[in-house]
Amino acid sequence: MAKPTYTKGQMKVALSKLGAGRSVRDVSREDGIPKQTLYRWRARLAQRRRPAKEKLRFLEAEHRRLRRKFAELALDYATLRAALLKDVKGEC
Repeated sequence: MAKPTYTKGQMKVALSKLGAGRSVRDVSREDGIPKQTLYRWRARLAQRRRPAKEKLRFLEAEHRRLRRKFAELALDYATLRAALLKDVKGEC
């Protein structure tokens, strides 16, 4: 017997019903989807959301680090430029 395939639309509708507070049992009966399938879809959806949050935190930390590094380099550049201009004016 072939496994039934569900469209992404059916998955979204079922998961939105679960997100609205309906029980897995009710959604399973209404849509004719096995409970285990609904649990698996819900777990897969949670896994997709979690890495996005972790990635956002990582990118924010990386952004802060790069901004600090840029500020340090800009200060070094300004200091070296001022020293070079001062040194060049002294020789002329």
